[in-house]
Amino acid sequence: MPLNSLQVKKLSDAVNDYSFPTAHFDFLAQTPIIGLSMAQLETRIREQLLSSSLVDVKDGLSNILYWGFTQMGGLAVVRVERFRSAVKDAQLEQASALFAKHRRPPLYDIGRLKLPQFSKVSFASKIRMYLDPIRSATLDRQIMQMHRVHKDTVLSEIKEDLTSIPTTTVNSNAYEVWCERLGQIAQAYLPSARVVDIERGLFQMIQSGDVAGAAGILKNA
Repeated sequence: MPLNSLQVKKLSDAVNDYSFPTAHFDFLAQTPIIGLSMAQLETRIREQLLSSSLVDVKDGLSNILYWGFTQMGGLAVVRVERFRSAVKDAQLEQASALFAKHRRPPLYDIGRLKLPQFSKVSFASKIRMYLDPIRSATLDRQIMQMHRVHKDTVLSEIKEDLTSIPTTTVNSNAYEVWCERLGQIAQAYLPSARVVDIERGLFQMIQSGDVAGAAGILKNA
């Protein structure tokens, strides 16, 4: 069943209303960067991830954690510090090589890097999203709330455990299908939107308390 005009408007409005904080940190100056647009944040992190400098790659990965945990008070700083103190240069070298070779690396390849704090789909998918937001998106337990409403969407292929989404081959493959589905929704209803924009619209609806509405869009689109 295709989306009705109200559902399309809801999705379009949610895409436009997406307002997750654009938290970013300058590790050289040891100061937060305030006032970035989402487009500027994406560009900064992508450039860091794709840099030939391991310092930049480390900062890019750190900034994904800093951004992803920004709504959780001091947890962002804790997670970043844990990552920066535990990650090895060899892991950063492997990550840099992977990102340079594959702009959209499979999640299971990201998982094989064994980067501290990036072992699960939630943050492995954020790496992938920042590498290629046009064709990639985040997949986390916020998004999985839609599966509680409708069991027969593309999210049914994702296998969760009690507290996370493991980075298995099955989930890595299911993630690709999730991104493809978002691309289909964009093409059919919001042709100027990227894959990440559709995911962010659904996320915005979930954050606003309309999980059922988001799930209905995912099911019917």
